[in-house]
Amino acid sequence: MTHLAVSPDEERIYRAVLCAPGLGLEALALSCALDPDALRPVVDRLQERGMIKLDRQQRLSATDAAVVVERLVEQRLAELQDELREVISSRHVANVLLKDQQDGVRNAVPAGVERIEGLDDVRARIDELTFFTHHELLSVQAKGVLSPAAIEATREVDLRCLRRGVEMRTVVHANALDDRLTADYLRELTSQGVRIRAADGPLERMLIFDRRTALVPIDPQDSSKGALVVHQAGMLSSLLALFERFWEGATSLDEERLSEIEQRVLRIMVKVDKDEVGARELNISVRTYRGHVAELMRRLGATSRVQGALAARERGWI
Repeated sequence: MTHLAVSPDEERIYRAVLCAPGLGLEALALSCALDPDALRPVVDRLQERGMIKLDRQQRLSATDAAVVVERLVEQRLAELQDELREVISSRHVANVLLKDQQDGVRNAVPAGVERIEGLDDVRARIDELTFFTHHELLSVQAKGVLSPAAIEATREVDLRCLRRGVEMRTVVHANALDDRLTADYLRELTSQGVRIRAADGPLERMLIFDRRTALVPIDPQDSSKGALVVHQAGMLSSLLALFERFWEGATSLDEERLSEIEQRVLRIMVKVDKDEVGARELNISVRTYRGHVAELMRRLGATSRVQGALAARERGWI
């Protein structure tokens, strides 16, 4: 019963009285192998909580177990609600600390640009900046395809922002959709409310937090070298304008854009009946071919390949 704020000693004594009502203090101490002096404070606490009663003859009785548990649950819920209100009310502390931090950065880095070297330090700073992001997170993934490790590292951060109601917009390179793992992750994010678009042209990697701090790689070709954290208003304005240009020139994932391999599979699928023939024409395994076909059928909402072909033509995919 510790989760209901009942100590092990309190639980042991309550259960003893519940099983053997009418015991006196000495008999109870004996049955619980406790010193009478140590027993009395516990009995007093149980009386205060309404779990046991002591009559005029100093005999103990236990309150009905269902009543006790219900009362304890209500008390614990009330305590948790109070704690939750205190936690929520302390959010302003984060804003105060963030202001102090930003003031410190401005004093330490007059140019408004902070240099961070080392991948671990960059990831730690990204985690810190996203923690203090409350309104909007903009990002551009220049390389497109994400490794399993990168997906795992960013999933928790992304979902944490979404739970706080942060609006998220992301631009990815179109080749991200050629990788099954990356494409599935992007669709997972869109189902959670992230707005994602894909672009064909060259992109510049960036993260922009609440339009007041940005992070860009020191070397666009090698993000492991480190990053620049930008606070300067003029530079931020340019990065925001660049992001919006990328965004306007990209295609929404909601439009069900097909990857190159999906386009090839779809064209073959409507021409041949046997999977072995289709796989051979594409020079891929039958298992891989069938996996692409199954995914296309799912996205088209089709139960047969004929129905899938008709749906694809209606969408302009073929």
